[in-house]
Amino acid sequence: MIRLRTPFRVAMEVSAFMESATKTLMRTRAREILAALSREACAAASEAIRRHIGTLAEWQAAGTVAFYAAQPSEPDLAPLLDTPGKEFCFPRTAGAALEFHRCHTHDLLRPGPWKLREPDPAHCPVIPAAGIDLLFIPGLAFTREGGRLGRGGGYYDRFLSRTHPRAVKIGVCFHSQLAPSLPLEMHDLEMDLVVTENEVFRAR
Repeated sequence: MIRLRTPFRVAMEVSAFMESATKTLMRTRAREILAALSREACAAASEAIRRHIGTLAEWQAAGTVAFYAAQPSEPDLAPLLDTPGKEFCFPRTAGAALEFHRCHTHDLLRPGPWKLREPDPAHCPVIPAAGIDLLFIPGLAFTREGGRLGRGGGYYDRFLSRTHPRAVKIGVCFHSQLAPSLPLEMHDLEMDLVVTENEVFRAR
């Protein structure tokens, strides 16, 4: 049986292709912007971002916080691990899924896929997605309204769909990574806040 492609279906396929192509171009441009940042500029901006985070009521109230092991081109939040009274966890890829493991020190991080540092599962137990109060989420680009452009694997989007509805999602980026708009799709989950070195944007 031959299935005819209706004009609506063709339009949807073209739209999906254009969104994919646009995302690829935007990721390329975002990587170029990040590559142009000096180590000193990243360090200074990261310090300012950490100061902003320290003032957030959501941060102060959170018990279990999801971090990330920053790449050289990402805001470094590591000094916040010294904050008392909180439980921290870091992401680890498990096939096509993302898991978070309890981890309070970078000493327990090991090289994983794509040269990313991940918690050692032998010493860092898994924390259920529903047990995380607040998540710091990196990305290649964000909008002030909470839109996020990731690296293309969809790991965070799949994981965030399993978190508690009240979990606070905070996008973390340098101000130069802000975009006026992004080609978001249905599965692209938005942030509640976006924090840069210059300002905190509340999307919701």
